[in-house]
Amino acid sequence: METHGRAEGEPRVIKVLLYHRIIDDASSSRAHWSCIPIEQFRRQVELLDRWGFTAITLQDYQLFQRGELDLPAKPVILTFDDGYLDTYRYAFPILRQFGMRAVVFVLGDRRIKTNYWDKNRGIPEAPLMEDAQILEMYQEGFEIGAHSMSHIDLTRLPEDKVWEEISRSRILLEILLNGSVQSFSYPYGTVNAITKRMVQHAGYTAACGVATGPAAFGRDSLEIRRLTITSSIGVTGFALRLLTPYQYYAWFKWAAKKLLSPVARDERDLNRLLAEKKRRHRHRRSSTIELTKEKAYEE
Repeated sequence: METHGRAEGEPRVIKVLLYHRIIDDASSSRAHWSCIPIEQFRRQVELLDRWGFTAITLQDYQLFQRGELDLPAKPVILTFDDGYLDTYRYAFPILRQFGMRAVVFVLGDRRIKTNYWDKNRGIPEAPLMEDAQILEMYQEGFEIGAHSMSHIDLTRLPEDKVWEEISRSRILLEILLNGSVQSFSYPYGTVNAITKRMVQHAGYTAACGVATGPAAFGRDSLEIRRLTITSSIGVTGFALRLLTPYQYYAWFKWAAKKLLSPVARDERDLNRLLAEKKRRHRHRRSSTIELTKEKAYEE
């Protein structure tokens, strides 16, 4: 099957963008960096449309990998974490206007009505979507994914709690949608080997992170890294992020940040100390062997 010059199912460079809130301009002056004013978001979607991008879902990409779907010439994946009411109220109509879809990650515990987890991070409390709004977006072709049960850092939990957060959220959302939930977003973007393994065992086929490395849709479908879109990114900055070379800039930026971080410096210092200790140990061992040889010769 032809897929724009690529072999069937061959991985392609696809930008995966991460949004949180889309807000009314009136409140933008006191907004957190994760809150994108509605007109700014509209300009970004207009740019995507003008440049010929087509918004696809994670499920679309996996169908392509299995050879069951052709991808458009310029695919992009838009993702929204947390399931804010703003996503339904502001982003949803704009995306529909331009014939675009997105992936929306929501909590499995539908009793949670606001972003309580942000109260100590300087982010204003905001309502989350109701079941009917999630269902409407799903019926319009948007992909609904799980974002755990309660938006807790899974890497800090015991394994039984991690499993409950991951598996139960999928079950409850599938009951709500009367359909399949295949994608997962790690709360806070953090992931380790345990959470990834449990996501796979729970039946998810795609999972998104943020903080584990440079932004790229690589071969690991359970650790898809995303480009975070913030309120400080203007039209030019957004356009640059759509260009393929940006992923290399993002990679070097991430690598430099990791290299220069206090933790990394501590690790490098520790590695140097260990190497020096090993060198001294080899030197002492070599000296001991030479002394033993000399003593044996004298005898």
